[in-house]
Amino acid sequence: MDPLTCEDFATLLGDYVEDLLPSERRVAADEHARTCKPCRELFEQYRGTPALVRRVTRVEMPLGAQARLRRLLSRIWRSRS
Repeated sequence: MDPLTCEDFATLLGDYVEDLLPSERRVAADEHARTCKPCRELFEQYRGTPALVRRVTRVEMPLGAQARLRRLLSRIWRSRS
């Protein structure tokens, strides 16, 4: 496989961070990040983003809303049986 360009690396960055790349592409991305300081810095800045987004966007449903949703779903399930 040919070495990755910076553009290739940027395109793969999301999957690279989430460890979703096939092994051959992962090795190429690892090598590019090891040898390219700007891309390595981009990776360092980006790699915490998915976990941060998951943590920040997690919202607990208020207890009253949970109870109303349970009642609604229960009525729907009963009406289908």
